Amino acid sequence: MRTKILQIFFTILFILTGVWLYYLQIIKGPFYNNLSSRNSIRLLNINAPRGNIYDRQGKIIAGNTLSFGVFIVPQEAGDIDAEMEELSGILGVSKSLLERNYKRNRSAPFAPCELIRGISKKDAISIEETIFGMPGVLVKEAPFRNYYYKEAFSHAIGYIGEIGSLELELLKPYGYSIKDLIGKDGVERFCDRILRGKNGGMQIQVDNRGRQVKIMSYRKPKSGRDVYLTLDAGLQKEVYDLFDGRKGAAVFMDPRNGEILSLVSSPSYDPNGSLLDALRNKESPLLNRAIMGVYPPGSIFKIITSMAALESKKIRPDTGFVCAGKIRIGKDELNCWNRDGHGYVDFEKAIAWSCNVYFCHAGLLTGADKISEYAGLFGLGKKSGVELFGESSGFIPSREWKRVEKKEAWYPGDTANFAIGQGNLLVTPLQITRVVAAIANSGTLVRPHILKRIGSADTVNFKTENLKLAKENIDAVKAGMRLVVEDIDGTGNRAASGVVSISAKTGTVQVGLGIIPHGWFVGFAPSENPKICFAVFLENGGSGGDAPAEIAKQAVEYWFKNKQ
Repeated sequence: MRTKILQIFFTILFILTGVWLYYLQIIKGPFYNNLSSRNSIRLLNINAPRGNIYDRQGKIIAGNTLSFGVFIVPQEAGDIDAEMEELSGILGVSKSLLERNYKRNRSAPFAPCELIRGISKKDAISIEETIFGMPGVLVKEAPFRNYYYKEAFSHAIGYIGEIGSLELELLKPYGYSIKDLIGKDGVERFCDRILRGKNGGMQIQVDNRGRQVKIMSYRKPKSGRDVYLTLDAGLQKEVYDLFDGRKGAAVFMDPRNGEILSLVSSPSYDPNGSLLDALRNKESPLLNRAIMGVYPPGSIFKIITSMAALESKKIRPDTGFVCAGKIRIGKDELNCWNRDGHGYVDFEKAIAWSCNVYFCHAGLLTGADKISEYAGLFGLGKKSGVELFGESSGFIPSREWKRVEKKEAWYPGDTANFAIGQGNLLVTPLQITRVVAAIANSGTLVRPHILKRIGSADTVNFKTENLKLAKENIDAVKAGMRLVVEDIDGTGNRAASGVVSISAKTGTVQVGLGIIPHGWFVGFAPSENPKICFAVFLENGGSGGDAPAEIAKQAVEYWFKNKQ
């Protein structure tokens, strides 16, 4: 009886086993076969060489320099700990650094894991000579992004870095993957999908332990396309050197088409090196002050007030006022910078001497609403659309803004302050360059741009807007700006040049008791048929007619001596 029960039990067990094997092999066989096949195939990404970045003359600004990197293949390595100890001695780096990089970069047993990059040719040879004693260690040629002008171009060009988790989440649908190097700022970021090219890869068959068996297929990476900029390398370096580390920004542009010839922010950083020092620096060298920094314009805003007053026919080019050194507005008094007064001042001399009293009168006659309208017409209070990330909009105050945000009425004193560029008004150096360009080219608002072409094809459309300003009004402003430099009492006469005639406007912005004011110097050259316009700004740089004027003069002279 017991034997019979055992026979029945084992018979049922064999039947169940057979049914289970049938289910696994026949019914689910194709599924598991496909799964096994996929598990045995690994994809190894091969990064494409990044495209080069050139200036307007074809000088290389950013490119790929051949360097060497040390890698280790985990499945082929012997004693990894001992090998890292030996590499540490050859390279003169800490073993802990190699270990950290190994843990961070290891992805699969068969995939080369980067331990360090950018080693010298001498160190590469030393490792090659001892490589037989270090199985699994490889020395590979690795393209290194080289920024040839270092700090001079950093804010315009940007830099590259490893893709972050949030960036990967956003960019994965466009072919980006973990550990990709991508543009982090400037042109590198804006043109990343153009510069990065198309990655290649290998299909590798591995065994059940993840070890490489053979290469199934190989796809060659496709190099990224080159990008040509409107910037001029010579002028860019000249302007950067003229700043000599002082805090501020400068933009030089062709007023005829909006091509940016130089865009400098100071202090700067070296994109070839570590960014940790720049991040810790209290002077904020990573901030692109040319497009992100917002500042009160001070007296350079009198260009806008002039056009608003002339176009609305509240004053004429021959209108004059008496400056006694101050003006009473209600119960308050607003001082001119010249406390002794300028006496009788006509329109051109008011610009040349930057008379506050004159422009307070002009502003009060014109009204805040009309001044705000013309500020917006010239592109203030909004982004210009330049091909760089992080551009600020600036700010134009208004009656409505003050009523809603400050719960206060707008007073005549606010209008007078507004008219001379003080108060809550904020602009960027790039925006002001655009304003000056519209005066220089007689009434066309250009879109500033930094891209000239991609590869051999022209890609930039020059967008312009006719502001429909009366020629006689623009000519009157131009005449005043010319006297700023050429009049013996002009606030910018330090910019008088024997090389080229310069027309300009100065601005000195008070920022607090006992604090050195900000300085602006903006303008164009030559005074007749302008080919270049500019805005130079120095934080706590003193009078706009001093150091900013000197920087602008020397940069403009460089341009006309070397580029025309």
